[in-house]
Amino acid sequence: MGDMEFTMPRVTRQVLDDGGVRLSGPKTWFVFYRLRPGVILVSAGGPDRDELGWAPMDELREDLTRFAPIELFIDGADVSGVSPAASEKWTEWLGTNRTSIKSCSILVRSKFMHVTVQVAKLFSRTGEMIRVYLDPAAFEEAIARAAPGFARLPPRQ
Repeated sequence: MGDMEFTMPRVTRQVLDDGGVRLSGPKTWFVFYRLRPGVILVSAGGPDRDELGWAPMDELREDLTRFAPIELFIDGADVSGVSPAASEKWTEWLGTNRTSIKSCSILVRSKFMHVTVQVAKLFSRTGEMIRVYLDPAAFEEAIARAAPGFARLPPRQ
């Protein structure tokens, strides 16, 4: 391929004591919790500068295959920003998999992140499949409806 140069993302995958699966790079992390078949909670943090590439979406592949349509809850309250490349990946993935996703609820902390997610929602052409929350209590209530017995979000990483 000539002199083309590229780097692959450095991703560490770790199964945690509580059963969660943590994907991390130098500054970004995602932790996946399977609350019940077809209900996944993802906690994320750091500046998502696409350092994990497609790894977070790949982590959900088996859930989509086995349990579609899934309910996806993303606690992005600790995400400090999202690069255009990362946003484009998530937008593409949500759009491509929209028939395998019953709902995608996303908790954000800032108005900026709220706007970022609303833009991804628009461009993914997923309609009302994506819900954006600014209130953690309302987000936790939505999770509890999907996974009875769910008590509260895991501690911040």
